[in-house]
Amino acid sequence: MTCSVTSGTSDARVAGSTIVGMTTFTTLYADRSPRATVSRLLRTRLVRFLTAYVEMSVSMLVGMALLGLLWDSVWPGLTGRPDAMALTMAFDMTLGMSAWMWVRRHAARHIAEMSAVMVLPFVVLLVPYWLGVLPGDALLTWGHIAMFALMGAYLAWRPHAAASAPVLNANGDPHGSRTALVSSILLVGGAGLAVAGGLLHPHDEPPNSHVSVFTEYAHSSDWVWVHDLQFLSAALVVAGFLVLGRVLQRLGAVPTLVRLGTASAAATAALIAVNMAVDGVALKQAVDSWAAAAPDDRAARFAAAEAVRWVEWGVNSFFTILLGVTVLTFAAALASQAHLGGRVRLAGVTGGLAGFLLIANGLAVGAHGFEPSDLPLVTTGLSIVMALGVPRLDRAASTGAPRLPAAGGRLAPR
Repeated sequence: MTCSVTSGTSDARVAGSTIVGMTTFTTLYADRSPRATVSRLLRTRLVRFLTAYVEMSVSMLVGMALLGLLWDSVWPGLTGRPDAMALTMAFDMTLGMSAWMWVRRHAARHIAEMSAVMVLPFVVLLVPYWLGVLPGDALLTWGHIAMFALMGAYLAWRPHAAASAPVLNANGDPHGSRTALVSSILLVGGAGLAVAGGLLHPHDEPPNSHVSVFTEYAHSSDWVWVHDLQFLSAALVVAGFLVLGRVLQRLGAVPTLVRLGTASAAATAALIAVNMAVDGVALKQAVDSWAAAAPDDRAARFAAAEAVRWVEWGVNSFFTILLGVTVLTFAAALASQAHLGGRVRLAGVTGGLAGFLLIANGLAVGAHGFEPSDLPLVTTGLSIVMALGVPRLDRAASTGAPRLPAAGGRLAPR
């Protein structure tokens, strides 16, 4: 007996018994799994419109919240008038939205058009407000309603989606460089230790109420090692930036930016050491001497402690400003490598915003001392987001990724 195996589509005629191997055909509607259904749903125009609208709205609110902290620090009375508040909020939301669209690789034309659509309602409504016809509350209310409505109308009229990320490592070595990952670990670790040091540092009394805060400091038994921890956190952050500079240099980032960032990071480390010496050693000795002084000597001891405190204001102000310059410079270098993907672009945006907020915080400390502020915590969060995008550089560094994108969304070799 002869046996043969054929496909189900064969026209051959074979004598005897035939074992037929069946072939499965896939039709357009064959895959009815939940995952495939969700995938098809996510590709519909309605879902893409809603996704884009939510992305824009969230980025606008984030921009307004973060930049609002900046204005509160450097220009507290900026939003005292309704027209100034309207223009400031429109600017903040537009900048946040534009930054996110840039991260998502939207075309420059679409970013400019969307920005114009968002600002237009406030520009139009300011005319009746200045003429005394429209109240200030109505200006803000109708301006925001019109902004969100026009944004939705624009997205529906001219839908546009983010571009796909370039392919960087199609034939790359999976065991390549991990230098950028080391930089990210150092930056995130330093930021985490900074938060821990801030929580462990005595902070129950208002920092600018010197009598009460000096009393609190004098009773602290772990003052020195807490400041050692704070110095370690700053040293890790500076080391992370120095390692990042090496990665960016290999990738061909603007040499001036890398050199400036490296120099400012080194100078920041020196100023942080001075700040910790003033705060962690000199101030503690001064407040302890004041707390233990005889009544007749307390006034002089208190004046000496205040003098040390004011020196701390100055050193802290300058090291915070210099740290902001460092972050801002490396953010600009990351932005110059924006073609490497959305994570690198997001790192550039969040780093740039963190740098500006750090500079604002440094200026505020120099002018008003250590007033309670959310800026340090916000800048720490933004810096962590920046650091989490840095490992993306390893793929480019280990495979010799191209510097400029070529046509078709892929990157051409060097």
